[in-house]
Amino acid sequence: MAPRRPKCEYNRDKADKRCTNPAQPIIGDCGFCNGHYCSKHRQLEEHCCTGLEDCKKESRERNADKLIAERTVAIKGI
Repeated sequence: MAPRRPKCEYNRDKADKRCTNPAQPIIGDCGFCNGHYCSKHRQLEEHCCTGLEDCKKESRERNADKLIAERTVAIKGI
C-alpha cells in the first residue's frame, strides 16, 4: 500500500475551516514553523506563520548587507 500524502496543516486546530488539500512536497514545507501546506497556503502570510516577523527581519538584514557590499565609491581627484 502506498504511503498517504500529508494533508495541508492550515487551521489544523479549527475543524470548521480546515483545508483538505494535500500538502505540496518541498515547496509546501515552511522553514519557520515546520508546517506542511498546500499550494494555496504555502506563503507565510497565508498560513499566519509564527516566524513571519523573524523572516522579515532576516530579509531586511540580508538586503542591507547586499546593498552595503555593492556600494560604489567615487574616486576623488580625477
